[in-house]
Amino acid sequence: MSDGIDPAVSSVEVFGFLYWITSAVVYVLYVLWAFTPGSVLEWHGITYYPSKYWAVAIPTWICVTVIAVYWIYESLNMIHTIPESKLEPLHDPRSTLDKAYFSSSKGNGLLPLVEVPLEVINMILKEGISPLEAEAIYKRTRRRK
Repeated sequence: MSDGIDPAVSSVEVFGFLYWITSAVVYVLYVLWAFTPGSVLEWHGITYYPSKYWAVAIPTWICVTVIAVYWIYESLNMIHTIPESKLEPLHDPRSTLDKAYFSSSKGNGLLPLVEVPLEVINMILKEGISPLEAEAIYKRTRRRK
């Protein structure tokens, strides 16, 4: 190569390394400022520095802010979630229960892929009803609606 630049090193790697070094230097300076007594700093000629209160306050505020943002984010998600009683996100009007799903007697094959309504799943899991009975109850209640 005539210009001496290694093509294997990308600019992302270089900037990543520089940011890593910069963060390490800033951390060391922060720790020195936080734990070094003011008289030692003044003896070295450093007379203008923030109060030691901020050595504790800034990390505390950052931690509280991160926790609050996470909490607010989760709260907003819960507010905008559709209640379990509504079936809009769970029911596709074009899907139907396939009789082969519940009455398949073949144990060696895969069951067909169908959408099982939430009401049927709740009847089977919570009420202990057999899948065939749950399907029949579901079809009877759907006709009434």
